Amino acid sequence: MEIKEIIYLVEDNKAFGLLTQKKLEKEFGCQVKHFGTGEEMLEFLDNNPDQQPGIIILDYYLNSMVETARNGEEILEELKLRKKNNKIPRKLPIIMLTAANELKMAVNLLQAGAVDYILKDDVFIENLSKTIHNIRNLRNYEAEIESHKAKAKAYRKRIIIMGTVIVVLLVSLVVFILTK
Repeated sequence: MEIKEIIYLVEDNKAFGLLTQKKLEKEFGCQVKHFGTGEEMLEFLDNNPDQQPGIIILDYYLNSMVETARNGEEILEELKLRKKNNKIPRKLPIIMLTAANELKMAVNLLQAGAVDYILKDDVFIENLSKTIHNIRNLRNYEAEIESHKAKAKAYRKRIIIMGTVIVVLLVSLVVFILTK
């Protein structure tokens, strides 16, 4: 049985979140877990270590339903701490979403560790899909590189062993010839 990748979607707008969830599940064949606040997602992460996400999609403004909810930047900082403390994978990509087209906010979020900053506009889902495809392609390239590194290491070991055998045979031959 194939294990589906899990994507966490943190979005306080239920309708927008459900629409995004359905589109991602259909396009990528993944399982999307939708959370209304970052706090809900963090609690779920703590209580379900066996359901680690492959990607987190995090909205910036998260207080439309829960007034005291922290914003996406604050949750991003918490996730950064968890990465530092090895509570979640260091390479876990976090994509930020927002309706605000603010360059300074985008720069701050990218500097804080987000892999992309996507506006909720008319081409939102296409941009999100491209980013997810890029993340998946990068993972495939990294896996391929690791595979080639492992093969190169195995070849190096074989060459060392073969070289050692040849040297031992040559030394044995020389000793044999000299002792005759």
